Amino acid sequence: MSGCPSPDEAQQQQKELKREALKLEMGQELNPLDPEGHIALGKIYHQLGENEKAIASFQTAIALDENHEHAYNNLGLVYVDMRLFILAIEMFRAALEIAPENPAFYNNLGYAYDLTDRFDEALQAYQNALDADPTFVDTYYNLADAYLNQESYQEAIQHYKSGIELDGGDATVYFNLGLAYEETGEVLSAIHAYEKGVSLDSDEIEAYYRLVLAYQKKGDNIMMQRYLETFLKKAKGIPSFEKQYLTAKQMLQTLDNR
Repeated sequence: MSGCPSPDEAQQQQKELKREALKLEMGQELNPLDPEGHIALGKIYHQLGENEKAIASFQTAIALDENHEHAYNNLGLVYVDMRLFILAIEMFRAALEIAPENPAFYNNLGYAYDLTDRFDEALQAYQNALDADPTFVDTYYNLADAYLNQESYQEAIQHYKSGIELDGGDATVYFNLGLAYEETGEVLSAIHAYEKGVSLDSDEIEAYYRLVLAYQKKGDNIMMQRYLETFLKKAKGIPSFEKQYLTAKQMLQTLDNR
């Protein structure tokens, strides 16, 4: 997972997206029968979080070309963000009726099924994605996440590693891989995964806490103290880490008193 943009960077990104939206809006006034323009505009509205406008743009594209698979797929992605999963599933299915070999559409359908706890259907959709394109890396990670949530840790590890072989993985992938290794009792492998993750993104705060616990299991107080200090520095003042922060402070005090 890449680091979050700074407030100034995020504000600049928003300004640029709004400028692009304005250009497309002006273009649509000149050429209102162009479905591609409506899709491009809908994508920008989606990025801006203006979901109702995004929906209207994609629906307009479908009205202009009812066989435009990308309009259905993008509409499904908006519905996923709005947690309207049944509608999302309908849109991804509609996209697949037009383009039945598109791995991205199967991947999105699998994700929507997984979010509705339809695990078997999610697995089938993901398998269809990989049958269509065995190198479609997002599907390996989505499959791994699904298995992790189902507590099928060996299957999760297998699919995380398959994805990493294709694109190297990011901090979130390595963090989740570390969790799966922990659950199987492979503490050293978990440590390697967490440390790789924080090397890719030093703001993956929870990974430092997991490293504390992993090194505690190994009985390595030196590395445990190192990651305790790092975690306390990074987690200070963040409400979501308050409980872990207090625990970490107590652990560090115990080490200091030895």
